[in-house]
Amino acid sequence: DLFDELGATDEQMDFPVVYASGIQGKAGLEEDELGEDMTPLFQTIVDIVQPPNVDLDGPFQMQVSNLDYNSFQGAIAIGRVTRGRLSSNSQVKVASEDGEISNARILQIFGYNGLDRVEMPYAQAGDIVCLTGIERPRISDTVCSPEAVEPLKALAVDEPTVSMVFNVNDSPFAGKVGKYVTSRQIQDRLNTELIKNVALRVEPLGGAFKVSGRGELHLSVLLETMRREGYELAVSR
Repeated sequence: DLFDELGATDEQMDFPVVYASGIQGKAGLEEDELGEDMTPLFQTIVDIVQPPNVDLDGPFQMQVSNLDYNSFQGAIAIGRVTRGRLSSNSQVKVASEDGEISNARILQIFGYNGLDRVEMPYAQAGDIVCLTGIERPRISDTVCSPEAVEPLKALAVDEPTVSMVFNVNDSPFAGKVGKYVTSRQIQDRLNTELIKNVALRVEPLGGAFKVSGRGELHLSVLLETMRREGYELAVSR
């Protein structure tokens, strides 16, 4: 009914239905006949979902669609390989949307096993992987084989819609909850967040910071993450 109300086409309305219980770890094609495991769900995915439209034999190409960072590996470029194959310690070219081309050596390649990130000896077309070794990756950068530098069309990133001001907590209860309380510590944390949170904007305002994001939820997640990490600050609109 929902699909019909949203104006779905006949082709979109003709979709398979799989009944599943995550708690029981069972799935089935009939509501009252679940199997012993999730095989019916996985088999439906294999049968219905088309494989990625990729070129396994061409020179390597991958567009950066997400970023991550940690203090041991530095910046991490995440994306789906659209062409070719890449091994660890390979030399690559990184083409940005403004036409700049730089050299890099891929140190490590990580893939996903469920929710866990695991190191891989190589990546090939169709894989979603994380690459380390690129000094300052940016969203939309294209990681290419040195023999075929072909930047892909730039990805659009939503502009911020909501702003908040992050201040040092100067209330009578300052310093009683968090361990990172100074303006410099807050600034360093926000600068680290900017590396992987591409829709975030930070503007210094003396000892405070104007932080802009895509909505209240976007900024609320950042604030809660900082709170759990031990940061203490005051926030105003």
